[in-house]
Amino acid sequence: MKAVEIFMIRKSFRPNSSEAIRKEAEDLINEKHYQGYRLINVDFDVADNAGYIYAFITMKRPNTY
Repeated sequence: MKAVEIFMIRKSFRPNSSEAIRKEAEDLINEKHYQGYRLINVDFDVADNAGYIYAFITMKRPNTY
């Protein structure tokens, strides 16, 4: 069983997209936290040539060491 999971969120880059992806990442983190996951890291990245903004969320699964 994997001890760590990485979740990815991708949004098209447009007005207010940074706020939209921040809100979606926050909701995902809260949902997983209530399931017993623990947050390790959150990273946001912009792919300039593709026109997307990404959120990578690393969380530790429940009941793992």
